[in-house]
Amino acid sequence: MKHPSDMAVSPLRTQAADALRRARKLPVGPDRNDLRQLAVGLRFLDKKRLKANVGDRSAASPEMK
Repeated sequence: MKHPSDMAVSPLRTQAADALRRARKLPVGPDRNDLRQLAVGLRFLDKKRLKANVGDRSAASPEMK
């Protein structure tokens, strides 16, 4: 059985974690919020990419087939 800690971390998830670390160092304000929103967006893209890879291939565009 594979554990989440055994799987390789995607570059998008690594970049999101880095953005959150940088945001924690900033005082509360718009700069901190921007970094947090960037991290949330990167995680969203990472999840969508994983779902697209696992998803049904019949839903893929004709160019991809």
